[in-house]
Amino acid sequence: MPSTMVTVDGFPVPVSVTGPEKGPYVVVLGAAQHAPAAYDGVCQRLHTASVRTVVIGADPRLHPKAVIGILDALDVRWGILVGDRAGAELAWELAATRLDRFTGLVVIDRGHPCVPDHNGVVRDEDCPPVEINTTALVSTPAARALARASQRYVYSDYRLVEFTGRRNAAESTAQLAAEIVLRTSTW
Repeated sequence: MPSTMVTVDGFPVPVSVTGPEKGPYVVVLGAAQHAPAAYDGVCQRLHTASVRTVVIGADPRLHPKAVIGILDALDVRWGILVGDRAGAELAWELAATRLDRFTGLVVIDRGHPCVPDHNGVVRDEDCPPVEINTTALVSTPAARALARASQRYVYSDYRLVEFTGRRNAAESTAQLAAEIVLRTSTW
């Protein structure tokens, strides 16, 4: 059910929790300008695989402590972490620093914070490596290059997967859901 939660910093963020009551959790950090409803198609596919989903809408003020506060309020102790574009930047940081909360990582079109982006900017040179199974989905040659360079910062299973064709709702939804399900089965 879509709702608004207040972070530890006191600002509202849209959150949607859906799926089977007893399923393992997948936590989705959305892309900028994407409401949680933008992930309904992926979530429906994950629910078919008996996965419960938490979608946290994008907000530039979100940081790891705020996300963990939301998950604590929802009593989500651990799960697979999925980050879409801007949400992936936060997901990399969470996966690297909160080994106690996440069992796998799926990122879309973003590299590890230590890897320079296409402009040569390093977001966080002190970000630790990720020690959980990770899948990087990419839709462009630039994103592929970042994903390849990010592999050295993953000390676990690492998969680089290219979206088939252009990223669109029908094809990429099925492919993203399949990759998330693969990560849920490798805990």
